[in-house]
Amino acid sequence: MNKNLSLLPRSLQCLLMLTFPLCAFAGEGDVFSLVTSGAWQYQDNVFYLPDGFEPTSFGPNTPRGDHSWTATLGFTADKMVGRQRLTASASQSAVRYNDLTLLDYEGQNIAAGWQMQVGSDFSGNLRYTNRKSLGGFGDFRSTVLAKNIIDAESLRFDGAYKIDAYWSLFGGVSKDTWRNSTEIRRRNDLDIERLEAGVRYTTRGGTQFELLGRRSDGDYPQRLPVLNQTNSYKQKDIEARVRWQPVGHSRLSGAIGQSKREHENVPQRDYDDVYGRVGWEWQPTGHTAVNFQAERQISSLDDNFSSYFRTTTYTIAPVWQATGKIRVDGRAQWVARDGEGDTFFTALGVVGPSREEDLTTYSLGATWAIERNLSANVEVRRDERESNNQFFQYRVRSVSASLQYVF
Repeated sequence: MNKNLSLLPRSLQCLLMLTFPLCAFAGEGDVFSLVTSGAWQYQDNVFYLPDGFEPTSFGPNTPRGDHSWTATLGFTADKMVGRQRLTASASQSAVRYNDLTLLDYEGQNIAAGWQMQVGSDFSGNLRYTNRKSLGGFGDFRSTVLAKNIIDAESLRFDGAYKIDAYWSLFGGVSKDTWRNSTEIRRRNDLDIERLEAGVRYTTRGGTQFELLGRRSDGDYPQRLPVLNQTNSYKQKDIEARVRWQPVGHSRLSGAIGQSKREHENVPQRDYDDVYGRVGWEWQPTGHTAVNFQAERQISSLDDNFSSYFRTTTYTIAPVWQATGKIRVDGRAQWVARDGEGDTFFTALGVVGPSREEDLTTYSLGATWAIERNLSANVEVRRDERESNNQFFQYRVRSVSASLQYVF
């Protein structure tokens, strides 16, 4: 443990030096917190490999499982200026592995927000986030394993204008970018710009009906437009939503939409399909709650014989507030992913097997509020994927524990 936590990155020290002046200038009414945490995790299959496969590209004796330690230092700030709410947070983390030291990295999480209110009819929310973290291995397959740090940045504005007691207009604009540090994964670098607008009707009882239209423009800056590989797309979505609270302890929500994606250089990969979701939040007592959700999603797929995944997901997430200080959370999720759509090759008559996968996730965790500023968390988890392509199968079991203190 000492070798993992004794040498923290210099950026952690710099962050600590920067937060103390902020504390000094925080005025009355400001909410400013310095947050520190330490975490431990063990995974028996760090690289999400199929049974019988070994991570030999990291060396002949590289283990499949390993322990990791994470030290995090950050701050949060929250201030009201008139009717405007300003928020900010930043944290720096150092992640160290016992044996797989090539995966050691420094991560960060930065966020800022402005919740605005103009008059009594217009409200808005401007948000910026930037996160650097280790990319997962579950959905990326290569004969050569490599550490990949993902730099994800997002800027988004949402606004709503209240026409009268029942009708409102709302919309949003956003830009998201993903950058990969490893050369082999840079073809997945992505820029997305979105524009959306909709109308909302709220009944006297509080039920909401919404109709939303969205346009997305995506660009892969590291890709060349050749054969089956697309370097950009345009997508249009239209979606209807409803939120209903029939009784005090139940909330129902649902949505159905149509998603149409077009690729300029590889029109054979275009697709058009329906998606939707249904959710039920049930709180039978003051100490227990259950969240049920079923959804069908449409997502693009880089594959020779399919252009997108049609994904069906069922989730049950119970919560038990055992005492005033102890909360228990569970989660069970079943996912079926089926490859659909045409590609450059299938349009030429080259037919191959479409990917079909079943994923299951089970987790159980507990959070203990030891004191007002001190909390601890433990979790056990199991992930498994069955696929008609053995290369995409995996089984992962993990256990983790963390301790957090807020100054």
